[in-house]
Amino acid sequence: MWAVPSIAPAAEHLLAHHGLLALDGGVHPTWGTRNAIIPLAGAYIELVEVSDPDAPDVGFTRRIREVAALGGGLALWSERVDDIDREAAGRGYQVVPGRRENPDGSMLSWRVAGMPQACADPALPFLIQWDDPAAMPGAIAVDHPCGAIE
Repeated sequence: MWAVPSIAPAAEHLLAHHGLLALDGGVHPTWGTRNAIIPLAGAYIELVEVSDPDAPDVGFTRRIREVAALGGGLALWSERVDDIDREAAGRGYQVVPGRRENPDGSMLSWRVAGMPQACADPALPFLIQWDDPAAMPGAIAVDHPCGAIE
């Protein structure tokens, strides 16, 4: 997750200087944030901005806001897992569901664990498991102007 003060200029820069397309992701209503996705053949970069001026001052939003205020940069990173319950239990993390609406109206859902720990210590990843792995942002097919990504 790459925190940015504003998605549009960051996306324009990535396209102009690196040939990477950023696709509109959606809004995380619970956190007051919005994202754009740069699919990378199974992985992805997520550009995140605080879009709601009244966003709650919770760990995720606070972390995005702090990094964006410094001009932007790597805020958090995740480890995709196949059995989040087992992985979370082994690390003492609580599993929490998440979801957001895609621009086309479809719903994207996942479960995360370790978000509070990752927000407190960004060297740690949070864990994520997609309810439908085929719908996860890194699975989106996109023709980047820079060429094929492998």
